[in-house]
Amino acid sequence: MPDAAALPDQPPSWWSARLGGMPRSFWFLWSGTLVNRAGTFIVPFLALYLTGDRGVSVAQAGLVLSLLGLGSAIGQPVGGVLADRIGRRRTMVLGMLASAATLLLLGAAQSFVAVAVAAFAYGLCLDLFRPAVQAAIADLVSDEDRPRAFALQFWAVNLGFSIGTPLGGYLAGRGYWLLFVLDAVASVAFAVLILRGVPETRPVQHEEEPGRLRDVLGDRLMLALVASVVAGAVVYLQAFSTLPLVFERDGLGPGSYGLAMGLNGVLIVLLQPLLLGVLGRRRRGPLLLAALVLQGAGFGLTALADGMPMHLTAITVWTFGEILQAGLLGALVASIAPAHLRGRYMGTFGFSFGAAAFLAPVLGTQVLDRAGEDVLWGSGFLLCAAAGVGLLLVSAAAQRRPA
Repeated sequence: MPDAAALPDQPPSWWSARLGGMPRSFWFLWSGTLVNRAGTFIVPFLALYLTGDRGVSVAQAGLVLSLLGLGSAIGQPVGGVLADRIGRRRTMVLGMLASAATLLLLGAAQSFVAVAVAAFAYGLCLDLFRPAVQAAIADLVSDEDRPRAFALQFWAVNLGFSIGTPLGGYLAGRGYWLLFVLDAVASVAFAVLILRGVPETRPVQHEEEPGRLRDVLGDRLMLALVASVVAGAVVYLQAFSTLPLVFERDGLGPGSYGLAMGLNGVLIVLLQPLLLGVLGRRRRGPLLLAALVLQGAGFGLTALADGMPMHLTAITVWTFGEILQAGLLGALVASIAPAHLRGRYMGTFGFSFGAAAFLAPVLGTQVLDRAGEDVLWGSGFLLCAAAGVGLLLVSAAAQRRPA
């Protein structure tokens, strides 16, 4: 029998090339993300709960949703500061338990003012954990494996969403109280998984190292990344603001829009694992440029769409761009951030999506109303291309930055 040491190295299997090399703690985070996202029942159905079960007006429901979004945007940088100060593990557990508690308060609130305050508090706690999760992944996983790790987290989010949304619709018919209780249970379950399988990963901070949020805001490379992310996200979020209006203009009802957006989720769930191998073999900058150009081209194609086939084609194109970005952006932020400031950098990165969520509907609807579809989608392509160039330059500068 030949000596095992003399045997040639076997190439990794298809699955190990994509899923291998991740530490055990990462899979606890991945599983917790999947459970938490599959149990996120309230946010997708909050407007229906407020207008139907609670009898508030559409305008009041919109105000409540805006307050929830504002709380979420603030919660990310707050969570980033906590991740660096008290640790990743404590921040994740605190965020999950606080999210469960404020969610139950929202369900128990009676007056409109109480509902609005509880919605803001829930939004503040809802994403408190996210920078800590991203910082923990950056702490646990090597630089070359981080794109795959962040992409797997993105996959868990979308896989959970594809489970939770139809399940939430089914449960809502049997009483919204079920959504509140089970959503809170999912958050607590994530906290338990963290306590059981995720150690504290925060690096030891030396006294001479700065540790303030303003140190992040003084990093021009990070600010350039945030500006590029906001630009690309403003275009991407048109899928949830102006695209439904365009479907209506094209004579396609809400059912057609829902079916078309369902394609986005299906493609992510099916294709994300297939593209994991690509993320580890390519340089981040050119791949991010390609991702943003694909995203812009997809939205640009919407200008030519007047029926379902072309709309589905456009969504397919920009979904490919979305999938490629998923792991690379988080890995790029991790490569820029000093280890002791990773939480704050991830929180600032998360805030950029909150800023885009605020800007996207305002800018998109104004351009659509005043200039029309061609200008909206054409400018979307140019904005994505500019964002891609910005991320290409940021990635190149990050490679030159001393570790």
